[in-house]
Amino acid sequence: MTHSKCSIIETVYNNQELKSCPIETTFRVIGKKWAVLIIREMFRGTRQFNRFLENIEGITPKVLTERLRELEKLGIVERSIVSDYPIRVEYKLTDLGKEFEPVLLAAASFSMRYIPKLVFKDGRPRSFMESKLRLI
Repeated sequence: MTHSKCSIIETVYNNQELKSCPIETTFRVIGKKWAVLIIREMFRGTRQFNRFLENIEGITPKVLTERLRELEKLGIVERSIVSDYPIRVEYKLTDLGKEFEPVLLAAASFSMRYIPKLVFKDGRPRSFMESKLRLI
């Protein structure tokens, strides 16, 4: 008698305690327009509102405010008032928000290897480590 191997994803789906798909739930959070770019910016350090606007081409102040509030409500982003006058607010990832790093790196690695025409100017696939070495 042979047993077929189940993928890890199949094992997750067979969990009777699930209320909804955990993969889809993650993408509901980071898949909202601009959310992943906002999170990416905070991996580069604490950010002020205008820095997001400078570094994320096309995002509007209204949408940025909405996304930051959503991410804060989910416990992914922390908002701090660093000075009262003039008011200065900074945003940073919480420990929970930092847990997105392997998810984002896996997504980057996938697109760099398998969708290089959309990622690189020369359209050639690269591994994540190969690209990292070029930056050094």
